[in-house]
Amino acid sequence: MNDTFYYSLRFTLDPKFWSEQKEDELIDFCKNARIDNVCFFINPEELNQGHQTRAERQIWLDAILPISEKLKRLNISTSLNPWTTLMHSDRGTTVNPKLGFSTMVDYLGNRSGSIACPADEKWQNYMVDAYSQYASIHPKELWFEDDFRHYNHTPIKLGCFCEKHMEIYSKLLGRTISREEFVKAVLRPGKPTKERRIYLDVARKEMIDVAQLVKKAVSNVSSDTRLSLMSSFPDWHAVEGRDWQGLFNALSGTQIRVSRPHLPAYNEVSPLRYSRDFDRYTRITTMQVGEEADLYPELENYMYSQYAKSSRFTQFQLESSTLSGANGILLNLFDMIGNGIDSYFDYARMLRDSKDWLNFSVNNRISLSNISGIKILINQDSAYTIQTENGTNPTELLPKESEWLSLVSALGFSTSPVNYSEESKDLENEVIAVSGQLLRNLTDQKIVKLFSNNFVLLDGESVSVLKNRSLLNLVKATDATWIKARSGKQSYEEFSGSSFDGIENPRVTLLQHVGDYLKIDYKNSSQIKVLSQAYTASHERVGPVMVLTEKSLIMPIGFDDKYGWEGEYHTIKEHALKQALQEFDLPYLVDMPGVKLVVEGEKIYISNFTTDLYDGIKLHLSDENESYTINFRKKDEVINEVVQCSWNNGVGKIDYQLSPMETILILKK
Repeated sequence: MNDTFYYSLRFTLDPKFWSEQKEDELIDFCKNARIDNVCFFINPEELNQGHQTRAERQIWLDAILPISEKLKRLNISTSLNPWTTLMHSDRGTTVNPKLGFSTMVDYLGNRSGSIACPADEKWQNYMVDAYSQYASIHPKELWFEDDFRHYNHTPIKLGCFCEKHMEIYSKLLGRTISREEFVKAVLRPGKPTKERRIYLDVARKEMIDVAQLVKKAVSNVSSDTRLSLMSSFPDWHAVEGRDWQGLFNALSGTQIRVSRPHLPAYNEVSPLRYSRDFDRYTRITTMQVGEEADLYPELENYMYSQYAKSSRFTQFQLESSTLSGANGILLNLFDMIGNGIDSYFDYARMLRDSKDWLNFSVNNRISLSNISGIKILINQDSAYTIQTENGTNPTELLPKESEWLSLVSALGFSTSPVNYSEESKDLENEVIAVSGQLLRNLTDQKIVKLFSNNFVLLDGESVSVLKNRSLLNLVKATDATWIKARSGKQSYEEFSGSSFDGIENPRVTLLQHVGDYLKIDYKNSSQIKVLSQAYTASHERVGPVMVLTEKSLIMPIGFDDKYGWEGEYHTIKEHALKQALQEFDLPYLVDMPGVKLVVEGEKIYISNFTTDLYDGIKLHLSDENESYTINFRKKDEVINEVVQCSWNNGVGKIDYQLSPMETILILKK
């Protein structure tokens, strides 16, 4: 094997609560769990005392350095995870007068007690000084925490709108403007304003500028140290104007990028729930960062015990992370208070059991740019172009572009998120999916090419954008009108003339856990095929729902602010979509609800995001091989088993029992 899956253990060494026993327990755990790196927290969570002076930071470094030297002799490297950049949230502390920088103000005028204003030069100098000091012990990675952002700094919702920032915005506008007037303009319904562009541009630039300053300072002290970034929700990062490529260029320079994507489920949830968030957060982030990077998702078990998360679910998160292209993991398994290793959890055995399987996966790592199947378009700049409805809350700027990804992945299709903008190379001969207002990022000409060269899955909001741009002809339509959910009109959707799950004319909801319905008027055309219709509770037809045209499949629903597209997760919808798309020969699983598939070249990754046991694997692929090699973990061993595949009407059947929460790799023999 050429590569290993990188186990980085995040660990709190409290300088005032450390002992030889804790040190011995840490070393034993690292040996037994096959840990590659220990990432030491500095000033974390419950021990956090706010932004620290140089003398206060040195106390942590002096405690970490001796144990890092012992780990080095065991070929275990050391990294540092300072727990604050701006500060996660207010916790009763204030900025030390010796540091003297100002704090963040949110869009409502609330001022933080301790969260730094990112435009304050004193804070920027503080970051340079602090990270230069951290670099002095030559860590392998030196992390920026995911508080390096403009949002979600409790109680601050979105910043920064302090006096200094208002001066910056006013200067760029060419006139003095109040916070209230500026925020109103940023969120104003209709065409995006100059004020919004200024806010996003400033937020984007100041984070890149700080990253460049810190990178230069760290490189001067420790040239081999890799400046690395933790991140959280991609849609919220869009609301702060994050430029993923620009930011990582600033952080990494000529070194390999190091990213910690958010891995959802700090506490245990159902695997099916986790499946959706894994797509919309982890997979989208790894796509934005790029495959030429070290991708170490965050596996956190807060509140840190097996009452928070079972070891089996933890192991499932660990092993299924390979579907995102991960080649390592950041393990936040033990508390941040300073208790050290808790052997009762028996994590060492779990990590040891998975290690060889994960090493095998690294040597068969997914190439993110070559995944077969449905391409879901994402744009990091959508907050610049989104048109708000009410203009009262920053949440209206959140892109809603991941819904197709979560849905069709859960229904068994192989999928791939793709960053797509006006400057992107034109896609050709692909099945692509577009939701939300992504099309607002593109010119009419680019949109026309997209439809001409590909087959496009659309939601209601996308069609609404086409109407706004006078491009309804692309979907053979003449008009479209929104009808509110739970308005007493549409109640259910019926697939008349079809039979799914043995049900004639099956129905799914248009009432619960789904957004508004876009009633579309279509031209009388032989190219239109109506797959389903909307009906009232008294069985009166309202209009078409799912419609197939020569170049598109339309599912004209909106987004429910609480439930998203939850009502669409149904085997009836799965059968309808697979039947509608059958001519495109897409890779997908058959009769395996909740199981995820990623096909890339000769590699077929399958992960069971359910608690059900499947007696066999049924899949639809473009090439029908007679035999494959299934690679799976059995306790601590990697088993490579040649299996036969029987084909019938384009569906292959492999006799393999897929366990609940199991991830396997099938290779073409």
